[in-house]
Amino acid sequence: MIKECTVDERTPTPGKRLLKISAVLFGILGFACLIFAVLGLFGIGMTDTFYLESAIAEAASIYANIDGEPVWTAESWESLQTQLQAARTLLSDASSTQEQIDFAVTSLRNAIASLKTLDEFAQEDVGAFIPSGRTMPIYFTSVIIFAVFLLISGYLAYRFSSAIKKGRMLGIFGMLNLVFTGFMIVFTVNVFGPAFFTVLLAALIVPVVYLAGAHRNDRRVSTVITFGVLCLLSLIVLFPLYWIIRSSLMILPEVATMNIVPSRWMFSNYPRALEAFRYFLYLRNTFIIAVPAVVLGTSTAILCAYSFARLRFRGKKFMFGLCIASMLLPPMVTMIPLFIVFTSFFNMSNSFWPLIIPWVCGGGAFNIFLLRQFFLTLPRELDEAAMIDGAGRLRILVQILLPSIKPAIMVVGIFIFMLIWNDLLTQTVYLSDPNLHTMAMGLTVFSGSYGTQWHLTMVATVLSIVPALLIYIFGQRYLVEGIVMTGMKN
Repeated sequence: MIKECTVDERTPTPGKRLLKISAVLFGILGFACLIFAVLGLFGIGMTDTFYLESAIAEAASIYANIDGEPVWTAESWESLQTQLQAARTLLSDASSTQEQIDFAVTSLRNAIASLKTLDEFAQEDVGAFIPSGRTMPIYFTSVIIFAVFLLISGYLAYRFSSAIKKGRMLGIFGMLNLVFTGFMIVFTVNVFGPAFFTVLLAALIVPVVYLAGAHRNDRRVSTVITFGVLCLLSLIVLFPLYWIIRSSLMILPEVATMNIVPSRWMFSNYPRALEAFRYFLYLRNTFIIAVPAVVLGTSTAILCAYSFARLRFRGKKFMFGLCIASMLLPPMVTMIPLFIVFTSFFNMSNSFWPLIIPWVCGGGAFNIFLLRQFFLTLPRELDEAAMIDGAGRLRILVQILLPSIKPAIMVVGIFIFMLIWNDLLTQTVYLSDPNLHTMAMGLTVFSGSYGTQWHLTMVATVLSIVPALLIYIFGQRYLVEGIVMTGMKN
């Protein structure tokens, strides 16, 4: 009878030692975190001042004025400042007892909860501006979950240190440990300040050793590691976008802090920002420019690209070279001549036409080049077979060739739309009437007028991103496919 076991003595396990070392380190870290979290939840031992520090930080984050207007009554505000000063004095005194610290925490929490608003803020949801006091319990609960995960990972590393077939599972746990450890480092720094950052950063060595051992046992773990690294890089790329959204859901004083998550989710910022930010007017004006420009620009780019790819005429190579060379010409060089033509000769100042008409002239040199490369990938036999059947060139283009280059057409349309959506300079030159402002212009004016109110500025930024982001999400498949297939034959 053969007994099933995870250890195969005939198979070398070069990562066994690293996995066992990581198992020991995970066990030490897991038990340390578990003890620390349990003490923290009960507020005893070495964690007895953490709750007091948290209460002081929350009290200090409350401002007497919100958006420049006094909020709290003088009596309640003075009481809070008195308790805050007493708590700071107690925290700096090394001889403070556990009873004194507990009493200071309770007093400071009560002072925060007892804040009363002035009559003009009686109808406002000012409770959203007061910290909830749940930061420390949530943090220590997260540390307990983290400790349990570390202990499980350590057990698996020791149990399957010699099991080659379990290498990929260990790799997945290693990447999860790396992400979880990074999250807990950020959470800890957010709660206790950056003083712990350097020490906590060394904790990342343990999951790295774990991954190294799993990789040495099974080379297929490199796939898991690569995927995990790409996910981490994606999070880094998306972090600025998250920071904008996070700031748009905070009160003004909290925007400048390093809080990863808002203490209270201020969704009321959005209707407040829309009172001053003429979002729907700007959106309408932008689409009045973008829709005709995308349709006409894409259509003329198709015709130009088809001519350069399929037709034979004198000077074709010279004209195509001239078209490509125009890509080297900075747009600012042609801006003044075009401005003189549109305003002096055609009297089109304060009009959308100067922003639409240029796209009728071929849709841009890059778009012509991109579509031409796609047309060249299609065999000419399709044209010849259609001509034998009596089809004209326009019918061949519309019914045969265009369906084959649909990804490229979508790419051109998305490129033109993005250029118009982000084109602040040209729109500022031609449009001075506030009722004709586009999204880029409106966001600039709003940021200048409300630059001190960053939470409302971030709301306007989020709203301006949403339409372009939705269009990109729906068209990303064609965008990726179009770029990948550029220049490929057949």
